[in-house]
Amino acid sequence: MNTRFSPSILSLAILVSFSASADYANLDSYQGKPATSHTLNANAELAKQLPWQDTTAFERTQRGLIAEFGSHEAGELKNRFQYMSGMSQDELPSSVNPSLWRQGMLNYAAGGLYKVTDGVYQIRGADLSNMTIYRTDNGYVIHDPLLSKEAAEASWEFAKMHLPAINGGHQITGMIYSHMHADHFGGSRAIIESDDFATGAPIYAPKDFIKELADENVIAGTAMSRRANYQYGTTLDNNTKGIVDNALGLGTSRGQVTLVAPTHEIQEREKLITIDGLEFLAINMPGAEAPAEIVLYVPEYRSLNTAELTYDGMHNIYTFRGAKVRDSLIWTKYLTELKLRFVDSGLVDNIHAAHSAPVWNDPTTDANEIAEYMTLQRDNYGFIHNQSMRLANHGVSINDVGREIEKIVPQSQLDTWHTNGYHGSYSHNARAVVNLYLGYHDLNPVNTNPLQTKDKSCVYVEAAGADTLYKAGMTHFEKGEYQHASQLFNDLVQCDPNNIEYRFALADSFEQQGYQSETMAWRNSYLQGAVELRTGEIQPSIKLASPDVIANTPTGMFLDFVAVKLNAEKAEQAGLNFNFGVVHPDLDEKYYGEVSNSNLANIEVTELPTTDVTLSITKADLTQIVLGNTTLEALIKSGDAKVEGNAELLQQLAGTLDEFDGMFEILPMPTK
Repeated sequence: MNTRFSPSILSLAILVSFSASADYANLDSYQGKPATSHTLNANAELAKQLPWQDTTAFERTQRGLIAEFGSHEAGELKNRFQYMSGMSQDELPSSVNPSLWRQGMLNYAAGGLYKVTDGVYQIRGADLSNMTIYRTDNGYVIHDPLLSKEAAEASWEFAKMHLPAINGGHQITGMIYSHMHADHFGGSRAIIESDDFATGAPIYAPKDFIKELADENVIAGTAMSRRANYQYGTTLDNNTKGIVDNALGLGTSRGQVTLVAPTHEIQEREKLITIDGLEFLAINMPGAEAPAEIVLYVPEYRSLNTAELTYDGMHNIYTFRGAKVRDSLIWTKYLTELKLRFVDSGLVDNIHAAHSAPVWNDPTTDANEIAEYMTLQRDNYGFIHNQSMRLANHGVSINDVGREIEKIVPQSQLDTWHTNGYHGSYSHNARAVVNLYLGYHDLNPVNTNPLQTKDKSCVYVEAAGADTLYKAGMTHFEKGEYQHASQLFNDLVQCDPNNIEYRFALADSFEQQGYQSETMAWRNSYLQGAVELRTGEIQPSIKLASPDVIANTPTGMFLDFVAVKLNAEKAEQAGLNFNFGVVHPDLDEKYYGEVSNSNLANIEVTELPTTDVTLSITKADLTQIVLGNTTLEALIKSGDAKVEGNAELLQQLAGTLDEFDGMFEILPMPTK
């Protein structure tokens, strides 16, 4: 059966009419299409149901403002979203979900230095995350120094213009990382290289900070970077047909992601630390929002920093770029612990976090706004966990649980802005919960050993006929049933990626779903998919593993990554079968590895056994090789590295390793 199809004159006329103003020759001239009447009506109907009368989040965002960025470079991010200036709920764009637009307006409203309480300050709106600043006896502690060196430097310089001088200056007496995601440590080099950073000032991080950071950014780093293009919409412009918000904040800064290794990882479950006279109770709370994370209680300021366990929105249990599935049950237990221990007992006057504005109690009333906020946040994750598993125990599969849980979201959650799905969604978070307990397989035998994606699509196309599927897809599209249309158009594109009508039709259906999506990652993924379908271009990936991250990656994890890069077919053809050692004389570290059966295994040891080949090299020089700044041959020649045994084995191993460019297809690209 011929799977190619020339659309009917009627369908083609509809498609051409909808595409007439578009230019997809290249990304420079790319522009999205307008919202259809169906999308306009869907967004307008949703807007009628939203609790617009609740403006407390905007009031919290403005509270404590010391100075706005104005034209200062710390406000660069806000300048990129200048088109949002003056927008309100009375000017809702038809191409943006109204709830997501309101979240964008909220994040746009933040932009400057704020006072949380005496001694606690925040820079908000300079980056995706907040920089929190604590006053100590002789200076200030920086907590979470943003994503990039440039943003952190500009933010600290702006803060110094408005913070009180202590002993005639603004000495930085310490730095703290709440967890191991890049927007909470990426600007660290700007802080430590500042003239204000005190000699010997400590840098604190949670237990396993370096290990978990490397684990998340190295082993699957290339794939995660490519997937991040979809989550963050890297080719989309900042406008109402592109990126309007990044859920946790308006967007990300642009610049160099750096990492200064912590001088102290807090190994205990909790520890009271003192930095220049100011006490912090640091509590490890791993496995919820991040594999390594601490919250801070600051008794002198009656403040609780909840890191990323709370924010004005629902968080991800599963994140689109790819990361370990998070434990929503432990998340609820952590929030319950914090609520009972610090909030209900009256030990705090405010909670502040890595994203969004703080929450305060009103001293003029008996109401406990913080407790109410934390209870709603906790119950949101508890609802997702408990109801997902209730449904799973009734036999609802992982593929269906997202739709089923959307039907039963309690009204109290729907009526609360800060439990809405801007970063996570009820749908994909529910699937993540089921995956954590039961895995990806729904046990339907047809999915036990599934056909490959293209083969599966071609089965449908060949059985029904491309003409039939295309007409059915267009019928769904014309009714505004865009997901139904996508289902059919996707099979056509998978089976025939060169057919431009199929590609444009699928892109059109994705785009309208993006315009209707409340969740940032859903919107960006739909719109990014539309861009790649229309232009046939894949842009370079976001680089998650920066030079500083690589420099701080333990050698054992580098060897794990080498094992991932080993091409089994090439190794078998080369007949590789040997053992080896890697010695870091500067660190007194030794690693032993074996290459056998087309696999590489390694372990750190105290004493090396007899090996076929052993490489002695400093950790810094190994990092330079990984970064491509030198070669092993050059270091051996200069005497900076030494090989004992059969050096040819290392050359043979190197010849079997793949290189990852991060330019792989997510949607099929044209072959011609």
